[in-house]
Amino acid sequence: MATDEAGPLRAWKRWRRTVRDGDGESDRGIQRAAGSAFLIRIANAAIAYLSQIIMARWMGTFEYGVYVYVWTWVLLVGTVADLGFAVTAQRFIPRYTQESDLDRVRGFILASRWVPGFFVSLLAAVAALSIWLLEGRLDAYLVFPLYLACLALPPYGLTGAQDGVARAFGWINLALVPPFVLRPLLLLAIMLALFVAGLPLDATTAMWAAVAATWLTSVGQIAMLDRRVGARVEKGPRRYAHRLWLTSALPVLFANIFQFMLSYVGVFLLQAFRSPNEVAVFYAATKVTAIVSMVYFAVSASATHRFAGLEAAGDRPGLEKFYAGSIRWMFWPTVAVGAVILALGKPLLWLFGAEFMSGYWLMWVMVAGLTLRTAIGPGEQFLNMMGRQRRCAAIYAAAFVFNLALSLLLIPGWGAMGAAVAAALSIALESLLIHLTMRRTFAIRAFIGFGPSAG
Repeated sequence: MATDEAGPLRAWKRWRRTVRDGDGESDRGIQRAAGSAFLIRIANAAIAYLSQIIMARWMGTFEYGVYVYVWTWVLLVGTVADLGFAVTAQRFIPRYTQESDLDRVRGFILASRWVPGFFVSLLAAVAALSIWLLEGRLDAYLVFPLYLACLALPPYGLTGAQDGVARAFGWINLALVPPFVLRPLLLLAIMLALFVAGLPLDATTAMWAAVAATWLTSVGQIAMLDRRVGARVEKGPRRYAHRLWLTSALPVLFANIFQFMLSYVGVFLLQAFRSPNEVAVFYAATKVTAIVSMVYFAVSASATHRFAGLEAAGDRPGLEKFYAGSIRWMFWPTVAVGAVILALGKPLLWLFGAEFMSGYWLMWVMVAGLTLRTAIGPGEQFLNMMGRQRRCAAIYAAAFVFNLALSLLLIPGWGAMGAAVAAALSIALESLLIHLTMRRTFAIRAFIGFGPSAG
C-alpha cells in the first residue's frame, strides 16, 4: 500500500514545489506557468462576471452604474501607473541575475516600488486637485467616489509594477493571483460583510470596499514577494541605474498607451458615427472573443523573462529555439480556443440578448486578427527584452494611426464590421512590422511553421 501511495505523493510534492518556487526556467516549467496564467485569467473573467451580477443586485442599477464609471477611471489611469517598470523588470532582473550582479537586482526591486509609487501618488494628488477644482461641474453623487478612486491609485500602480518583478523570477502565480483573483474576491467578501451588517450598499460604500481590497492586495503581494526574494537573493548593498531604467521603461509606457488607444478606437468612433445599438453589439463581440487573446497573454506573461535570461547568457541557439517553441505554445492553442469560441459564438452572444447575435460575423474577423498576432509569437516582448522598446513603441504608434485612419474610412459606411476589419488589419500591420524588425535586426524568422532561424 505504501508503495502505491509513493508515486502520487511524490507527484503532489513536486507540484507543490513548482507552484511555490515557480519553475520558470525550463520549457516544461514555462508551459505550466502559461497554463496557470490562462486559468487565472479565465477565473478572473468568471469572478468579474459573477461580481457584476451580485453587486448590481445588491446596489441597484443607478448606484452600480456610478461605481462602474468611477472604477473605470482607476483602470484607465492604471494602464500607465507602473511607468513601464513591469516590462522593464523582466528585462533587467534576469540579466543582472545571470551576471551575478545582485546589488543591482536589489536596487531595481526597490526602485520599481519607489519610482512608480512616487509617480502614481503624484498623479493621484493631481487627480484629487482636479476633482476639487471641477466639483461644481460634476454631479454631486460622483464627487466623493472619485476622491476615493484617487486613494486606490497608488496600490493599484504598485501591484502592476510588482507583477513584473514576480514574473522576472518566474513566479507567475504570485504575479497574477493577487490582482486577478484575490482583489475581486476580497472586494466581494467586504461587500458581503457590509450587506450582512445591514449597511447601505451604494457607490461610496463600494468604492471604500474597492480601496480596502486594493490596498490589502498590494501590501500582501509585496510582503510575499519580499519573502521569496529574500530566499533567492541574500541581503546586501544596492546599486542603481535610474537613468538607464527610466529610459528603458518610458518607451514601454508609450507603447502601452498606444495599445490601449488601439483597443478603444472602434468603440469611440462607432459612438460618433453609428447608433448605440451597433456600439453594444461590437462591444459584446469583443468581450466574447477576448477569451482567445488570453492564450497570447498567458504565454507572454510566462516566457518574457526567459528571453532576457538567454540573451544575457549569450545563448543565441537557445534563444532561437525557445522563441520557436513560444510560437507553437501560443498559436495552436489559440486556434483551438478560437474554434471553440466560434462554434459557440451564437449562443454566447444570445446570452446578451437576441439582438446581439448579429455580431456573430464580427467574431470571425476578430478571431482571425487575434490568431494572426499569435502566428509571429510574443514579438513585442522579445523586442522589449532585446532593448528595442523604442522600435516597439513606434510600431504600436504606426498601428494606432493606421487603425484610426482605416476606422474613419470604414465605420461610416460599414458600421461595426468596419471597426472589426480596421482592428484586424491593424493587427496584421503590427505583426508584419514586428516580423520584419526581428528578421532584419536579429536575423530571426518569427512565423509559425518556419520558426526562428538565422540566415
